[in-house]
Amino acid sequence: MQVDSQYAAGYEVHIWRAFLARATLALGLLLLASAAICGVAANWDAMTKAQRLAGAQGVLIVSAVLAAWLYRRPAATPIRAHGRACVVGLAAVLLGALLALVGQTYQTGADTWELFAGWAVLLLPWAVAARSQGVWLLWIVVANLALALLLGERVLSWWIVFGGPGFPSLVVSAANMFMLAIWEYSARRWHSRTGVGPRVLALLAVGVLTLALMFGESVVEGLGTYTGVAWVAVTLALGYYYLRVRLDLVVLALLAAAIVCVSLRVVGEWLLRVEPGVWVALPLAALLMGEAVVAARWLRRLAAGPGAARGDSEPQGASAGVAVEPVTVDTTTAQLGPRALRRTAAPWYVQGLLGLSAWMATLLVLAFVFMSGLVQSAPAALVIGLILCGAAVAIARNARQPFWRQCATALGFAGQILVAVGLSDANSVTSAALLMLVLSAAVYVLAPDAILRFLSGLMMASALFVLTAFNVGNKALYVQVLDWMAFDAVRGLVIWLPACVFAAWLAASAFLARERMPAALRDVVQPLAWAFSLAAQVSALQAAGVPVWQLPSLWQLHPPAAIFLVLAALLPAAVAWMVIRARGAALPGTIRVGVPLGLLLLAVCWLPSPGVAFALTWLLLGFGLGRPRLRRWGQAALLIYLVLYYYQLDVPLLQKAAWLAAAGVVLLLLRVLIWRLVRRAEVRASADQALADVAAAPVRSQPLWAGMMLAGLVLVLAVVNVGIWQREQLLATGQVVRLALAPVDPRALMQGDYMALHFAAARAVGALQDGDAAPPGLWGGPRTDGYLVLVPDEQGIAQPLRVQPAAQPHSGKEVVLRYRLRADGVRLVTNAYFFPEGEAARYETARYGELRVGDDGTALLVRLLGPDLQPL
Repeated sequence: MQVDSQYAAGYEVHIWRAFLARATLALGLLLLASAAICGVAANWDAMTKAQRLAGAQGVLIVSAVLAAWLYRRPAATPIRAHGRACVVGLAAVLLGALLALVGQTYQTGADTWELFAGWAVLLLPWAVAARSQGVWLLWIVVANLALALLLGERVLSWWIVFGGPGFPSLVVSAANMFMLAIWEYSARRWHSRTGVGPRVLALLAVGVLTLALMFGESVVEGLGTYTGVAWVAVTLALGYYYLRVRLDLVVLALLAAAIVCVSLRVVGEWLLRVEPGVWVALPLAALLMGEAVVAARWLRRLAAGPGAARGDSEPQGASAGVAVEPVTVDTTTAQLGPRALRRTAAPWYVQGLLGLSAWMATLLVLAFVFMSGLVQSAPAALVIGLILCGAAVAIARNARQPFWRQCATALGFAGQILVAVGLSDANSVTSAALLMLVLSAAVYVLAPDAILRFLSGLMMASALFVLTAFNVGNKALYVQVLDWMAFDAVRGLVIWLPACVFAAWLAASAFLARERMPAALRDVVQPLAWAFSLAAQVSALQAAGVPVWQLPSLWQLHPPAAIFLVLAALLPAAVAWMVIRARGAALPGTIRVGVPLGLLLLAVCWLPSPGVAFALTWLLLGFGLGRPRLRRWGQAALLIYLVLYYYQLDVPLLQKAAWLAAAGVVLLLLRVLIWRLVRRAEVRASADQALADVAAAPVRSQPLWAGMMLAGLVLVLAVVNVGIWQREQLLATGQVVRLALAPVDPRALMQGDYMALHFAAARAVGALQDGDAAPPGLWGGPRTDGYLVLVPDEQGIAQPLRVQPAAQPHSGKEVVLRYRLRADGVRLVTNAYFFPEGEAARYETARYGELRVGDDGTALLVRLLGPDLQPL
């Protein structure tokens, strides 16, 4: 576990400089990578095909060569090690964007898993050379996406052969267990980091099996099959290793949660067979809470034991690869208030386990209440909800046993949800929200339980959202906004933006105020701060923004929206000023003035996306308050927001790419400026001199890694350009074939907007294949790949004639076209046509697709044709 430590007074400047260097560089490169993805997805038609491909390769070459130059020798300090790993991460994302651009440009129709599989293979040399936990985690995510997409598109094969949905879970789990074994071997052999990577791999390995057993077919019958046996084996293996070999309480908590979930499904299915009825929900809730309490006690005993610190610690100066960097001093956490000794509060993973139990028990209680017929009207729901809330407060204030406190949490949260349901028929939405706010606040204050307070804080945030968005009591608008999947700029600015801004400012204020409170009051405020932080970040996914040049127009149309948008963008600067102001004279003027001014400059960049400003706020608060988990929450929130922001279709991709790139460049410039100003004004103290002595210690030269970076770049360029050459040859020499299509404009990951296609000739493959006497496919399953023989009719439209397992034989007039049987049906060439953003209407009249087909059955979709066979 992380242990609080004291810092020498002269070391403060180094801490801030290290944090600013890491944060500005990592955030700047992350935004540049996001801009590259949005730019590729925009499919900008103002640039020619050659310009797009050459530009993408040029940017990739620059980043990869820079990474190789940085890796020509070992990093002398953790800041340099972090910086060069970030450059490799940028190059890795640009590699994926380049592969997506090739598929988008040539309409290759390759399976989506092939894009991610190629990405993972080409990224592997860079990941090995980088020896960075972050780069390896990116590789693990890409590899898992490739595997999951492969299993999804080959669904017919494994379903028929293996008889159920458990097989893909088994494959994914086995792959992640294999990668986990390699990581743990590296940790023992080369002292690699173990803080995040093994936990993510363990989550994937046991999580997919748990989900297969939770939501698959009968668990009572299926638990003894290969899926159930695999789940038991993985759970026992991980439990033994992380309990006896290397103690890791987070992984053990994860395994405990998996056991609770699977046992709930097994016992629930058994009880429903013995005595079907709604009363089964109550013993299941009791079982759920009892198991969670037992597991929490066990974990707390382990946390208090002598091996806990060893099990949760990380080798200093190590990286998650095949080598170890030199041991260096790295302290990148500051503090606002005085450091207090760690108290005996439950660790975060124990609270997470209990929170999961409370949430699932709440669902069971609600299921019992509604299905038993106790709630037949809104007033009945209101009365029962108030009774449950009162009982929860009484139990929480008087019970000493953890089981009864878990019961209080489930009853209190279920009661608040029932009260919200009961108030749904109120004539005034504002009055209902006020009553809900008062009730949740009363439960929060009266019930001394951290998890119940957190859940009550979420209910308070929901009530404040209603008050903020519907202060005129517009009930119709309230019902309309409950459609969470809908998004538009007007609703995002008028409804969601005020709510998330209020929540974010309240959360930041609560985090800051907590540090100045007496110890007895800190535990009271902390759940509220976390609840509002989560509410702000989630609601920011639906909030909208505008660029700075559109702010005057927004002010004329709706001044409150403009004010809230400015408040959202200014929040990081305000938080930074508060944190730095509390440090007083311990920091030089360049930091006291430069950091808030820099964030004010960046506030212009956050106007189109307030969620980035909120995530940056949690990052700053986590550093300034010495709260590592809050800092990690900011990092995770930023990544999640950027991924989902890509799918906000109302915001043009080119506009996203422009402001993301601008913000990234500004951050990199600030990184250089602040670094040099602070170094010029800094007076070296004894602690700084000790750091310099460590950095000056002789280190072993490792030129291999720079060579591996360059070799990986050569491999990437060779694979990409050979593929481009082959496709250009096919376009130049392939036979022209026109197919009728039975044409939806979603957005593909990294490849932009497209039209979903289905060729009419694909419908005949099934009937033709049934009459084909060719042998079945792999392991006796259906043959998923083959060749469709086509002949042109009098209009030149190719018509299906027969199917065959190979491209030959065929006559001179016949054309062979390779087909693939996938989860979405028979796929000829491609199932999508990518077009520039905003041109969906242009292709609505498409009726035919023009292909270039080679003698081996390979084809490329060249363009779409209208009803008159004219290009669109």
